Amino acid sequence: MQTRVLEGVVILEHPVGENDKYITVLTRDIGRAEIYVKGANKITARNHAATQLYALSRFSVTAREHKFVLTGSELIHDFYNIRLDIKKLALACYISDIMRYAVTSNNAQHEETVTRLVLNCLYMLDTDKRSCDFVKSVFELRFMSEIGFIPSLLGCAECYTYSADTMFFMVDKSCFYCEEHFTENGFEENFNNIRIKPSILGAMQHICLSEFNKLFGFRLSDYGQAKISEIAEKYLCTHLSRTFRSLDYYHSV
Repeated sequence: MQTRVLEGVVILEHPVGENDKYITVLTRDIGRAEIYVKGANKITARNHAATQLYALSRFSVTAREHKFVLTGSELIHDFYNIRLDIKKLALACYISDIMRYAVTSNNAQHEETVTRLVLNCLYMLDTDKRSCDFVKSVFELRFMSEIGFIPSLLGCAECYTYSADTMFFMVDKSCFYCEEHFTENGFEENFNNIRIKPSILGAMQHICLSEFNKLFGFRLSDYGQAKISEIAEKYLCTHLSRTFRSLDYYHSV
């Protein structure tokens, strides 16, 4: 059997018997990969560290019945600090759930940028460089943009202004309106139509369009964080047409 090398981060563990397990790995090359790891739960196992949850590793695998069997591994980074904080771990689980739902197996479309996004978010959590709510909002908006659900960010959908004192973001329509045209069209502020200041449009433009090495290079006020959190979560759940139990747990801790 031919051996290949996959590089990715472990986003799920599923025990098999006392010592074996399946791991789900998010890879740059083929999206999600299911890998069978024999003897991984033994502390002395040579693949123990590289196959733990949220470990970034290189995996030598052979294909068997649409899944892979691990033959060797090399740990690159373990993001260990995430497992020491319940809020960080809850957010990482939420991100993992989205990956398992929205990213397919043996499909490289979008996966390089999505994997890079996930790794950047895990790094920010692991090193305490940004708060959990900040990382969550950035992930939700940028992920939706990467998979083809980028909102219209030019400004008002009718006059293209981006600096009106009051603007509205329409979650289900993926666009903005200035207050004048929002009122003229008979829209009302509600769950999907969110009143914002123009600075929020600027923050969303940065999150959705900036280069990856600049993605986290901005700050939000308390007002800005609250609005971006509201918009990002509603936007993802609305356009994926579902919510996640891990999201409910994140809000509970």
